[in-house]
Amino acid sequence: MDDKIKILIASVLKPADDVRSCYKIGQSLAQTNKYEVNIIGFNSKKKAKHQNIFLFPIFKFKRNSFKRLLAPFSILKIYLQLKPKLILVNTPELLWVMFLIRILFGTKIIYDIQENYGLNIKQNQIYRGIAKSLALLYIRINENLSKHFIDGFILAENIYEKQLKFIHKKPYIKLLNKSTEEIQKGTNPIKFTKSDSLKFIYSGTIGKEYGTIEAIEFCKKLYNINSKITLTIIGYSTNIQYLKLVKEAIRNDVYIQLKTDEKPIPQSEIITEINNSDIAILPYQLNPNISGRFPTKIYDYLALRKPMVIPPHTQWKAYLDQYQAGICTEFNNPDIESFMQELSSTTFYKKHPKDEIQWNTQETLLIEFIKKILSK
Repeated sequence: MDDKIKILIASVLKPADDVRSCYKIGQSLAQTNKYEVNIIGFNSKKKAKHQNIFLFPIFKFKRNSFKRLLAPFSILKIYLQLKPKLILVNTPELLWVMFLIRILFGTKIIYDIQENYGLNIKQNQIYRGIAKSLALLYIRINENLSKHFIDGFILAENIYEKQLKFIHKKPYIKLLNKSTEEIQKGTNPIKFTKSDSLKFIYSGTIGKEYGTIEAIEFCKKLYNINSKITLTIIGYSTNIQYLKLVKEAIRNDVYIQLKTDEKPIPQSEIITEINNSDIAILPYQLNPNISGRFPTKIYDYLALRKPMVIPPHTQWKAYLDQYQAGICTEFNNPDIESFMQELSSTTFYKKHPKDEIQWNTQETLLIEFIKKILSK
């Protein structure tokens, strides 16, 4: 008889094989052989790589689809089929159905907070006017009520400990989105010259606050100095109008390639493109929503020994300086000559990143936290 403890991870807008849910939290729990991990998420053709992980790719709607309102009922139906002892939820709009499950069945609930959702809505342009006000109110009510029904919280960013007051009524841990990629043990530091053929990469979410168009304009200026540079943009966008602007911005530039899809790009494809590149570009717009966070992709770039170009962010720069892994530039008004001079005079990765950037350094903390919640 299989006596593994069933855990359900529930999301609406993340794919069922989402890196954090499946290959970080899910894999860490499944490999103990004590837990059966079931993950509900957005449509994905992938299959789980671990025998104790089962995927339920049930959602196929767009971010602003009316069908999102029905998602909690789909999750409730699967919950009744599985009867897990613990649910990890990472979408705020699912919280109300979690409260219901907690009241009716006593199931343990953990809220994995991957974003400051209220601040996201304030900063982005997806919602406007009364729709934005209603979305903010809905999230605030759900998250404030969570302190009465949720058994514990997991934070994906250090800053959330200060930003989110409702978490302090219950146990919580911080599980940063560190890399699952094996650290490349290159023996030589990395150097470039002004005339090198350089492959730049922009990976991850395509959007205004992530600076996709700024990345394009920056590389266009570089191309005017060195026609041997290329830029690959690989990622997913929920903003169709912004994606149109991106496509228009590169329409006549054959040295810039866009790889995107109607659903999130598999992480394996992104990693392949990163490995094929020379320099990663992270032209984030440093608004209040972005500036307090630490981009997940930095850990992967470090593991794969890719030099990075970042905006002038003090904390990010200090972290990269440990490994001589990046340089800063002002993307909105770049001094291209100065950038090329700094790029060619910098020696990258004179020190190699070690286990501190790896996800598995946090596994014990996760497993102990899950045991603590289940034993309450």
